[in-house]
Amino acid sequence: MNKKFLIMILCAFGWSKTPNFIGESLHFSAGFRMFNAGEAILHVQVDSLNNELAYLLTTTIKTNSFLSNFYKINDVIKSWLSPKNLSLIKIIQSIRQGSYKKDHQAYIVGDSLAISSNKKIKLSEKVYDPIAFIYFLRLQTLAIGNKYNFLSYDATKMKKVFVNVTKKEKISVPAGTFNCYKIEPISGNNDPLFKNNGVMRIWISDDSLHLPIKIEQNTNIGTMVMKLKQISN
Repeated sequence: MNKKFLIMILCAFGWSKTPNFIGESLHFSAGFRMFNAGEAILHVQVDSLNNELAYLLTTTIKTNSFLSNFYKINDVIKSWLSPKNLSLIKIIQSIRQGSYKKDHQAYIVGDSLAISSNKKIKLSEKVYDPIAFIYFLRLQTLAIGNKYNFLSYDATKMKKVFVNVTKKEKISVPAGTFNCYKIEPISGNNDPLFKNNGVMRIWISDDSLHLPIKIEQNTNIGTMVMKLKQISN
């Protein structure tokens, strides 16, 4: 289906909350403390899936040429999202991290079943790609003390995630200085959200765009920090 035609459909049906991030590319520097490791790009566009309107979120993470000589990362994740609530419809993952490789693809059938090449997982509710849930938060009216939760999709199991808006902070990144809400996701059963006891913190701008300004994630080799450096459409 022609993408321009899809946009016309959005307008014709009077979508009162068509996201302002459609067509947006967010470019982040990625590194550990003062060490630059590479970049990440988040891009959202109008697409179609089985002749139905969908949003396609593409997440790309790559190491720079220097670090790639020692440990190369080239991850590409494509997530097709429902235009109604940004829940996951389909996901394709291509993970390349050093010698580790993983290719995974799954479809969400209704709200009850996730089907991949090797298994079927029953669902109790809608599921979300964790990065896509950042975009869900961008559509909310944020305030300190707000709490959200979602079922996070994983290739092997589902995980309940609780998201807390904990405080306001002023954050400086290459794209500028922003007043931000600090967002802290935690696991529903107090287990680490990511391997190696990894936790995540997200800062979203306190303005009409609710841009993700900075993202921190603990890893086995230190805290990876992503800082917004460029916005393009």
